Amino acid sequence: MTRTAHFSCRCGGVTGVLHEAAPETVCHLVCYCRDCRAFARHMDRMARLEPGGGSPLVQVLPARIEVATGQQLIACLRLSPKGLYRWHAACCGSPLANTVGTSKVPLAGMWRPLFADPSVFGPVRVQGFVKSALPGQGAPAKDKGLLLMLGGLIKRGAAAYMAGTARRSPFFDAAGAPVVAPHVLSAVERKAAYAE
Repeated sequence: MTRTAHFSCRCGGVTGVLHEAAPETVCHLVCYCRDCRAFARHMDRMARLEPGGGSPLVQVLPARIEVATGQQLIACLRLSPKGLYRWHAACCGSPLANTVGTSKVPLAGMWRPLFADPSVFGPVRVQGFVKSALPGQGAPAKDKGLLLMLGGLIKRGAAAYMAGTARRSPFFDAAGAPVVAPHVLSAVERKAAYAE
């Protein structure tokens, strides 16, 4: 059974709901890559990571994300000129979601701590890039569910295109341009973000 899942940034400036939330409509994962961890470090959210430095995420279709308040507070950064678009709340620095740099790919990896009740997503089914986990801090021994994640991306993306909703997103306008220009980290900012 699907339902709406309410989300909010830390200070409440950005709020909204994810529609059709259920284990079978999302991919509940923890990503241990250095890039996701660098984003969390830059936003001062390391304390919200999983053991071993994993970022708790929920991959969803962007069309199902409804921002109720604070659309004007949404900001974006890129760790490098070719990096993912990493959306966050300018009011308090809460991560919101990761996307690629185009609305043609219907994918948003939302930050799980945003959600009031993450149990709607069921248990974590994917653990990825564990070779990049912080050593000695309780990360899993190996990756889990990456093929499941890829299959889900293809299935959800195809369904979105068939429904005509693939390019609908709170992060891109109708023409496919980002709602705010991303800030690319400077060399100094990048060095600090990746300092482990």
